Amino acid sequence: MRLNTKLLEAVLIAALLPLPGGAASAHHSTSEFNYAETVIIKGLVKEVQWTNPHSYLQVIVDADGDASEQWSVEIGSPSLNVRNGWQKDSVQRGDMVVLDIAPARNGSNYGTLRVLTKADGRTLKGVAAIVKADKNGTPQLK
Repeated sequence: MRLNTKLLEAVLIAALLPLPGGAASAHHSTSEFNYAETVIIKGLVKEVQWTNPHSYLQVIVDADGDASEQWSVEIGSPSLNVRNGWQKDSVQRGDMVVLDIAPARNGSNYGTLRVLTKADGRTLKGVAAIVKADKNGTPQLK
């Protein structure tokens, strides 16, 4: 059976078109962070999640009093991290770190990393290190 050329062309074009809600809109905005503010946290690394599209650190921070709280800090994609001097094992579970972050706008224990300082003084930059903000905290590349 011979396929109609126009029909075959239409099927191929339809197969190559992006679907609504596909990869073009899969990446979230960075507007969830307030780049005009800085929060400094010091804590113990509970977990390093070296994953795409974003890597994260889970850090246990001593809060006021006897309680401690967990913070989730976005550190960028593995490929961007490597370009910034990171290696997969640059930060490990149990490391004491000081984190300079742009906090989440909603006040949760969440932010994006500007600079991580290890106990020995070495520093690693996160994606937010190259972002500046307008007066409302809206991100703009430096």
